Amino acid sequence: MKFYSPEAFFDLTDHAAAGLFKDITYVWDAIAALPAFIEKILRPEILGEIEEGAWLEPKRVQVGKGSRIERGAIVRGPTIIGENTVVRTGAYVRGHVMVGNECMIGHGTETRQILVLNGTNIPHLNCFFTSLLGNKVQIGGDTHTANRRLSGKEVAIRVNSEGVTQSIPTGQVLFGAVIGDDSIVSGGCLLQAGTVIGRRSLIFPQCSISGYFPNDSVVKPISSTYEVVLKERK
Repeated sequence: MKFYSPEAFFDLTDHAAAGLFKDITYVWDAIAALPAFIEKILRPEILGEIEEGAWLEPKRVQVGKGSRIERGAIVRGPTIIGENTVVRTGAYVRGHVMVGNECMIGHGTETRQILVLNGTNIPHLNCFFTSLLGNKVQIGGDTHTANRRLSGKEVAIRVNSEGVTQSIPTGQVLFGAVIGDDSIVSGGCLLQAGTVIGRRSLIFPQCSISGYFPNDSVVKPISSTYEVVLKERK
């Protein structure tokens, strides 16, 4: 179980979200607990800059000092945004979202029921739902989470160990991804329901993945999707 504990994925020292993980055995259990946790600790106040043309749900959003919500962004509650964080034009924050300090939610990015720890960027044209992102995680453009199986059944985590695959039940029907601290998920990726990525991992562009990837994993596509042909000269 220690491989899947919150401490295995995140440094929660002095973090406002640390209480979410109290008594949590498997890190993904925090996804289901996130909405009630945000409702409990939410203190609706606007200490940052809200540009004209941005819309925040009244009395349901908390914005920390130094943060900026750009014109054209929509933020529904309950949502907590930390300090020195930017929510860019065209972002759609749909609620039950908690974002840490010095983060960026980019243009055209849609989020719902996610935790984003400090220093993490979700830059542009992304969809992230029912997921946990650690500290200093970098997401490439046009990368998304799928949070539901086609069958609608419970999401399980597939774990490969010494050539043997086992499934760990999660008890959740909606579960996108867990991404550990200091990981990079490049552009054009799809994180299938039940993707769990350890710390310091690197996911190359155009990967569609699911299951458990331990710390320091490097994931690459196994085939090229294009070829290079030189022009004929006349």
